[in-house]
Amino acid sequence: MTRPEPGQAPPRIAARRIGKSFATPVLRDVDLEIPAGCIHGLVGENGAGKSTLAKIIVGLERADTGSLALDGRPYRPITAAESRNAGVALCAQELSLVDDLSIAENILLYTSTSAFKRIRRRSAHEKAARALVAIGLDAGPEVRVSRLSLAEKQLVEIARALATNPRLLVLDEPTSALTAPQSDRLHAILRAEARRGVTVIYISHRLRDVLTICDRVSVLRDGQVRLTESAGALREETLIREMAGADADFDAGRRSIEGTRPVHLRVGKLRSAALPHPISFDCRRGEILGLAGLAGSGRTELLNAILCLDRRTGGSVTIRTASGATEIRNPRHAIRCGIGYVAEDRARDGIFRDRDLAFNVTIAGLGRVADRTGRVVRARETAAVSKLTADLGVTSTGIDQSIRELSGGNQQRLMLARWLHCKSRLLLLDEPTRGVDVAAKLAIHEELVRLRDSGVAVVAVSLRPDPGVVEPEARRRVSPRHVAPGGHPGGGVQ
Repeated sequence: MTRPEPGQAPPRIAARRIGKSFATPVLRDVDLEIPAGCIHGLVGENGAGKSTLAKIIVGLERADTGSLALDGRPYRPITAAESRNAGVALCAQELSLVDDLSIAENILLYTSTSAFKRIRRRSAHEKAARALVAIGLDAGPEVRVSRLSLAEKQLVEIARALATNPRLLVLDEPTSALTAPQSDRLHAILRAEARRGVTVIYISHRLRDVLTICDRVSVLRDGQVRLTESAGALREETLIREMAGADADFDAGRRSIEGTRPVHLRVGKLRSAALPHPISFDCRRGEILGLAGLAGSGRTELLNAILCLDRRTGGSVTIRTASGATEIRNPRHAIRCGIGYVAEDRARDGIFRDRDLAFNVTIAGLGRVADRTGRVVRARETAAVSKLTADLGVTSTGIDQSIRELSGGNQQRLMLARWLHCKSRLLLLDEPTRGVDVAAKLAIHEELVRLRDSGVAVVAVSLRPDPGVVEPEARRRVSPRHVAPGGHPGGGVQ
């Protein structure tokens, strides 16, 4: 690692021989220097150590070995509050907002606006309003965070970090839930922050975004920095090769769909409080039906209404089972009828953070690994979970490992494994590849195509295509706003 020349400003952040292990080594002798005013990309496959390094920099984890320096001075944060006081802010992949508080109160958590222990509400609202305008979120500071979409929550998280006026900003998957215009606005803000001297560490699986916004890029593989280079000298193919450690064929290929299969899911004139206009469509056996739309278009709300997570105000949802067409009455009934659901916000609506992999995979279908008395048979559980994690390429130390210790991409694959364990014949997938790396996206796509070819029906919601990855062959793509009111998909079908 190079040292600054005499008279030269020290790097904003310098990591020297950082090492960290949990059950196995996660980071191995990581060296990294980033100057002031630089937007530095950090990429790697799921489990490469990116998020762990970010947590060490902001005081959420302690390194086992090595040291950090901030502007040339020793930097050893042991809490997130210490790092914020030093001018270091984090936007984590898993959001840390308090749903029961307002936007202004969430921003207030990190920026004190109190005098004599009394909160200056007007000052807090004014500061929050300025932050929201800057980030491009059209919501009042008094709005409760629980009423926001995932994309809007992500913008609040970013606004909260920017409101602390950091000199080092760490962003972990900042655009995973954002639309293209929202991402472009964020990138413009980051460029402006960099021009005034703020250093940005930008962690993302969206390689095109990384090469567009970043000045330099480092690749982590197996817990080590394998490459650091100017973004202008790199291509997506180079990053993928360095991330994977070998040349890989990421082309899923074109697949033809033969014949017409029977309707498996029929949605008729469905309405809810969030869907005032009736929506109708069919999904056939062995078909992947894509639902596309911007944030706020009703994509997630439509899936919630199908599964009865949101109360319906009209219409019906029927699914074909062995006993004939059955109308879905509630979520428990939906699962019994073979419907599986992977939510967009896996941290809040998907995983059980304090439980192990086995629990998270089998919880919806415990009867499949239990004996006649209802007691879980450990051998059955181990065999079932081990096969699913191997088939989906989940990286872990074993089925007893806590799911919170896994990367976001591995957690996402386990959510799919849960419903494969249940032998679900209809999958409702809300952003199934959110926050996963290129290879993992392809693995999920390949698994969905395999399920489709075996007769499983899939309804998949996507905000936008992932650049550089071939998507599964959806026979139809439908935009909720273009579904014919009261009828079947019209102009939105491609």
